[in-house]
Amino acid sequence: RRRRHASPRRAGMAVAGSRRGSDAGANDGDSDACLLGSATTWPLKRYGRFLPPTDGDGEGQNTSSWKVFESNEESGHLILTIVVSGHFFISQGRTVLEGFSLIDSHKWLKIARRADCLLLRAQSKQNECRMFRVQFGGDSKEQMLEHCCSCVQKLGEYVPVEVSDEQSRKLYHSLNLLATGENQVKDTEQNAFRTAYNEPPPDSCTSLGERRSVTQLAQSVLKKKFELPLVYQHSAWRAQELGPFIRLCLLDQNFPAFVEDVEKELKKLTEG
Repeated sequence: RRRRHASPRRAGMAVAGSRRGSDAGANDGDSDACLLGSATTWPLKRYGRFLPPTDGDGEGQNTSSWKVFESNEESGHLILTIVVSGHFFISQGRTVLEGFSLIDSHKWLKIARRADCLLLRAQSKQNECRMFRVQFGGDSKEQMLEHCCSCVQKLGEYVPVEVSDEQSRKLYHSLNLLATGENQVKDTEQNAFRTAYNEPPPDSCTSLGERRSVTQLAQSVLKKKFELPLVYQHSAWRAQELGPFIRLCLLDQNFPAFVEDVEKELKKLTEG
């Protein structure tokens, strides 16, 4: 239903899987390329990770700095990727430097744009803060700005981006006007989907031969040997798609904690 995001909006945006797929190697298979093909990538010139203040050695001073990664042939090209599922990645070659889901990221992620650079500030549940910044790549300054602006438009689907200089605002506004027609079509599709989602299910969905309560389903999922009723035993995913999807989830730095929270909630349901 969200395949409409797969095609890039403007020139300069490459379809993911071309550069990413060449790095991944043959072992990842065609299904990886299919999954990551529903994504958009932007080349980066550099990526910087903020290192929090540390106590000086016996001097009583706090020092902080940025660890900077440059895009080059030797270390690997830096690529920013946004997958159709809403996953955000920054990678260098086969190394993932950043990975998280943009879904509901407006609650904990702040992004500021200046010229061809973005500064991202993430606030964790433990009130810990981390920052990183990126500068977009390109064959010219104009192309670097266009790459940055198109990425800001894509990020804007999930989280507001503060534009902090007049030149960036004008470029963003002009590209935003060009995308108005596409956005209207997208809004129509989204409204149709919301309407369909809110409608009550047909009788065929509520008269299944083997209905189970939420508690029973939770108990079945938590058992080492699943005993799901037949109607729940068929996965919506094809077997060859599960591997790439799970690997994609594992690249999200918040996924392990999410799995733990899901297991806790399932246990609560079995006890309730």
